[in-house]
This record gives sequence, C-alpha cells and structure tokens, in this order.
Amino acid sequence: MTDMFNNEQVMSAESSAATPVAYVSSLGVANDSSVDLTQQSNSLQTNNLQKTLEWMCYPLLWLIASTAVWATFTYELEFGLVNVLFLFFVIAYLALFERLIPYDVTWQATKKEWLRDGAYLFITMMGGALSIAAIFAVASLVSPKTPSLPLGLEIVLAILFISFGSYVFHRLGHDWPWLWRFHGIHHAEAKVNVGNNSVNHIFDVWGRRFVAQLPLIFIGISQESLFVVSIFNTLQGYFVHANINVRLGRLNYFIGSPEQHRLHHSVDIKEAGHFCVDVTLWDWLFGSYFWRKGRKPDAVGIKNPARFPPPEAILKCFIHPFKKPK
Repeated sequence: MTDMFNNEQVMSAESSAATPVAYVSSLGVANDSSVDLTQQSNSLQTNNLQKTLEWMCYPLLWLIASTAVWATFTYELEFGLVNVLFLFFVIAYLALFERLIPYDVTWQATKKEWLRDGAYLFITMMGGALSIAAIFAVASLVSPKTPSLPLGLEIVLAILFISFGSYVFHRLGHDWPWLWRFHGIHHAEAKVNVGNNSVNHIFDVWGRRFVAQLPLIFIGISQESLFVVSIFNTLQGYFVHANINVRLGRLNYFIGSPEQHRLHHSVDIKEAGHFCVDVTLWDWLFGSYFWRKGRKPDAVGIKNPARFPPPEAILKCFIHPFKKPK
C-alpha cells in the first residue's frame, strides 16, 4: 500500500511538472502563429499598397497634366514656363514611383548617374530649343498667319503628325548606320529608367523634333495646340522610359507604355520595335509592333557596347558620330 501510494505521488508530481511545460509550449506555438499571421497581414497590406500604386500611377499623372493645361488656359500662364516646370515635375514624380514600385531594382539610378543625367537633360533641352528656333524660322516664311481649324481638331492632327515624324526619324536612327551613331548613345546604357531618358546626342534630339514638327508649319497649328501636345509628349516620353512596374493591359494596343519601350531597348533586335512612345498607330501600320501580354526582354542595351563611349564621357559621346568608324 505504501509503495502504491508513493508511486501515485510520483506520477502526480510528474504530471504536475509536465503541465506547465506543455502550457508554455502551447503558448510558444500560439505566439509563433500570431507572428506568422502578423507577417502575412503586413505582407498582404504591402502587396495591396503596391497594387494600388501601380494602378494609380498613370491615371494620376494624366490628371495632373490635365490640371496643368486647364490652369494654364484659365489663368493665362506662360506656355514655355509651364512646359519646363511640368518637365521637372514629371521626372520627380516618376523617380518617386521608381522607388515605390520598381520594375527592376538593379535599374535604379545611382547618385552619380543622376548627376550625369542632369547634364544630359540640359543638353536635351538645348536640342529642343534649337529645333523650336529652326521651326519658327521656317514658319515665319511659309506658315498661315492665323489657324483655320478648331482647337480640338488641331490637337488631334498635331499628335498624329508629330507622332509620325518622330516615328520616321526614330526608325531611321536604328536603320541607317550613320544616324545610329547618334542615336545609339541613348541605347548604350544597360538599364532603362526615367533619368537616362535624357541621355541623348544633341543633334539626335534636334533632328527628331525638327522632323516631327515640320509638317505642322504648313497647316498653321496654333501655339495653344502645340502647348497641349508638348505636355502630352513630355508625359508619354518620360512615362514609357520609367523603371516602374505598371501594366496598361489592353491600352498597350493604342498608347505607348513602359512594357513596350523596354522591348524597344532589348538587345534582341527581333523584338526591338516600338518606335512610337505616344500612340502606337505607326508601329501597327509599319510592322514594328511586337508586344504581347507577359513579354519581357532578357536584356536591354546593345550587343557591342564597346562601339560607343560610356555615357559618362559626355564630350566623347558628342564627337563620336563624327569620327571615322573603326
């Protein structure tokens, strides 16, 4: 009896000792589960935020651009000043979204590259200014004195004419070896982001904008229409070049997008079409539209980057097209 009693005491003691351990163990499992649920919740919130940002990036940019145009006409603001301010805003806006929703984190610009791209932006603006000066010089001789078309029709025609002229010059820049020596400087970088959209040869910028706007002279497009189209072109030109994870879906069939322009920068020339950055009409008509859902380039840049100076060597890039090919 004494042994049985002692055995029961031992069993009771062991049971009592095991109970706290089991309890603490169950608390640990519960805590781990709680941590997992919290992490899953945070991950879900992050994913939802990213999806929201991806969805709102392009429509919000359009809303801001429309507001800028409305304010300019309503308060009679200076067209040139608004254009410059909008340019800087678009770059800053898309640079922010490149940090929030990057397509490829390895494509993000370094501080050194931002300084370089700032210098190229000045060069690009100079090229644009020179082309406008040339356009106005020709317009003073041949352009009608007063526009004869409604503003809405002028804007549509201006978009189509500028898009066509830009398409022609851009495609020739890829197909003609001498023009490629100018334009290839833009493609030498092995990444695509909003900053290096400005990495261009000044004469490449001048030629494309001059050819793009030249037809407008002969139909007498008003300054109001040119202003609206310039805002549109700035928006599209930098948007398609941005390193952002934004997908336009079926809109890709009608308007330029980062998805298409990454293909344009592809090392594989078989998919490097998409010479339009605004409307896709001319790519469709001339057989250079290759995008389909989910299609991505394996690599961007050029197959033999040694044929061009590095973008950091701005002076060498300037004189490169005029040197005898090796």
